[in-house]
Amino acid sequence: MIRPPTPTGAPLLGHTVGFATDPFGFVADLLTAHGVEDAVGLDVVGMGALYVLAHPDHFERALVTERDAVTKGHEFEAAFGDATISSEGTAWRRQRTELDPFFRWEQISEYAPEMHRQVERRLSTWPDSGTLSLEAEMKAMALDVVFATILGRELDIGGDERVRRAADGLNARFAPSSWVLPAWMPTPSRRRFERAQRTLREEVRRLVETADDESLTRRLADALGIDGEYPTTVESLEDQLIGMIFAGHETTALALTFTLYALATNPDARERAVEEVDRVVGEESITAETLGHLPVLERVIKESLRLYPPIHTIPRETAKPLSTGERTVPAGVDIHLSVIRVHRDERWYDDPLSFDPERWTGDGDRPTYAYLPFGAGPRSCLGRSFALTEMKIVLAAVLREFELDWGTDAPLGITPEMTTQPKGPTPLVVRRR
Repeated sequence: MIRPPTPTGAPLLGHTVGFATDPFGFVADLLTAHGVEDAVGLDVVGMGALYVLAHPDHFERALVTERDAVTKGHEFEAAFGDATISSEGTAWRRQRTELDPFFRWEQISEYAPEMHRQVERRLSTWPDSGTLSLEAEMKAMALDVVFATILGRELDIGGDERVRRAADGLNARFAPSSWVLPAWMPTPSRRRFERAQRTLREEVRRLVETADDESLTRRLADALGIDGEYPTTVESLEDQLIGMIFAGHETTALALTFTLYALATNPDARERAVEEVDRVVGEESITAETLGHLPVLERVIKESLRLYPPIHTIPRETAKPLSTGERTVPAGVDIHLSVIRVHRDERWYDDPLSFDPERWTGDGDRPTYAYLPFGAGPRSCLGRSFALTEMKIVLAAVLREFELDWGTDAPLGITPEMTTQPKGPTPLVVRRR
């Protein structure tokens, strides 16, 4: 078995320093200089064997055609217990069966009015003219939406700070500085994650007592303890809802942050989107039916998810050897499927670092798995329709009500945690239209 190459790094430290300080840039440079068949090994202290794969064919094998060769790995389970985002096999299939009805299109269309109400509620707090922290506003808005629709409780628009801080704190477990340290070693980010988990478990217990009858919380709580139904334990219920809070607000908030940044800094694309929203939506309520007639906005979202995928890397562990062509990744090692690397690869996208929604006007001559912001295969994102519907409602409402500008000349950088994070402040200048 010939493995993908692992270039020699620094004595004792290997690639640890480069990976911890600039993961995106370091991995891209390593693949360019040393990658064979778009695969390269990393030597990072504390992580064991790790291979980065960055080709659509590798994604297809790992996620679709040879998916039994990979598993989620232990890090997800350590973070989220047996929630859907971390479970495997029979447990995962059972959970998906229970959860799927809450994320089918017919149910999402019923969520749309409440989504719109929550968005307008948040926008009513924006100034007629001023500068906002875009990231903070989008995280607050996305959390408002997921609590009001899925979890069954309306958050205080100007309060519930303990819950909001805890929801943001879930991402702290996956800070790059912690990746390179042993799992038992306490770090500030790991302690922040643990505090967040404790707070959200308390919140989930309250939700079980108060959530409305149509919510996912109520459905799971009512099934608790019934033979043959999921969840089987209180801990399972808590794991699932905490996983929903993480998956249901973090990635959507980041997608909205990057999309509004792209619109604020690309006036031509913004003007086309505003014209479409004014023409199609006008002063009417934004409904599920309306959203189907916004192709310009759909292209804006698709391009933003390409250039700034909230899930930059899909981490997995090999259960069996996985081929990359003439080379093979052995069983029992970690692999990172680099979504952002493929999304920004000039083989699949002309001028890949530019924001160009019009590239999506045609089908494009690229492999199917060169674009996968929601993953692929059976384990693709459960909340895809929910997230896209929410994004369209937020963007249509913002563009209808506000003119946008970026509050600094500096471009917005990105940095990886479990999700793609903005690097530095996110000042959005708004003026009510």
